[in-house]
Amino acid sequence: MIPEGMHDVLPDEAAELHAIDVALRARFSAYGYGEVRTPALEFAETLELPDDDTLSAGYRLFDDRGRELMLRTDMTVPVVRLAAARYRDKPLPLRFFYVGASYRPWAPQRSQDGEFLQAGVELLGAPSAEADAECVTLLCDALEACGLPDYHVTLNTMAFPTALVDTLGLVEDGDRESLLEALADRDYPLLESIAANAAVADEALKALQAALTLGGTRDSLAQARKLATTPAMVAAIDRLVKVRDLVADAGYERAVTFDFGLYQDLSYYTGVIFEAWAPGVGLPIASGGRYDGLAAHFDWEVPGVGFAIAVERLRDALDEAGRLPAVASPALAFAGGLDEPERVAELRRAGIAVAALPGDALPPAPLLRRVGGRYVLELSDGARTEGPWRDIRRALGIA
Repeated sequence: MIPEGMHDVLPDEAAELHAIDVALRARFSAYGYGEVRTPALEFAETLELPDDDTLSAGYRLFDDRGRELMLRTDMTVPVVRLAAARYRDKPLPLRFFYVGASYRPWAPQRSQDGEFLQAGVELLGAPSAEADAECVTLLCDALEACGLPDYHVTLNTMAFPTALVDTLGLVEDGDRESLLEALADRDYPLLESIAANAAVADEALKALQAALTLGGTRDSLAQARKLATTPAMVAAIDRLVKVRDLVADAGYERAVTFDFGLYQDLSYYTGVIFEAWAPGVGLPIASGGRYDGLAAHFDWEVPGVGFAIAVERLRDALDEAGRLPAVASPALAFAGGLDEPERVAELRRAGIAVAALPGDALPPAPLLRRVGGRYVLELSDGARTEGPWRDIRRALGIA
């Protein structure tokens, strides 16, 4: 038995995840990102700094000094914490990537596992639309490098709905924050209730509701521009379009669409946000965006943007597409190999994986066994060789 929300990973799946891991690391490195590893345990206060319910709802324990610790619920916050502590005086921008597990309480109603593997990047110190576009481009590049043939990335910006909310004329303390939280939770009845209690004008509320339904076509952009009634809203849309155009220039135009109803759950996002989706997987396989205020929690005024790929979901997407990475052929089972370590060593030196077994074992092919003074080699394709050791060497391609 294991705790709910946790899972074992068996050899074939582990090999597939490793192959995906290798492909992702190669693409991240190709863009100049360096790997960092943060501890699985952080001080609870570190993950509580952004004041986000998702981040603070983690598995907690206490060390021998009574300090409250938490299994990391997120990778971005620890990476920003690391950068603020270790790279504060280094030239900007900084580029980091990571591959690691995060932990959150099991929530089957939201399809959330207790442990999930993430691979992602953080670009710190670059406030431009070009930096946003680099992250979206790298995400597309990484997915294709893993062999995913069909996916799409939806773009939005937190700046647009935030600016739209600022036009509602909310005056009571807490109404703005409550309404933004309702947006983040996609709790539209609560949103309407807050707006009604705040006596928001019908036209303004209809504009907000209309914005949430826009997405998927170029016409949605035209409709969003019609809703843009302030310079902040116009600037937010212009930046989003610039990011889209830069990603298109990099060769990924077909993959990118707008979705003005997209709203990230994590509260630290401030600008462009995006998600990647693939056929057959009912949840996003990646998400990310700009978080210009996050480093300020560590007394460091540095902007940031990044994304995280849900590696297990990416594997599921590759499985749906019939594009799982090939795993290594099974090791050659050598029945009696435990009694002939010199033969086993010779095969391994030649690059052949060998599982040494007792002499009475008879596993499926590929199988090597000794019969009297001769050896019998049975391969997975049905080929069979019987004879002295030199014949077995020749059959295995050993000079």
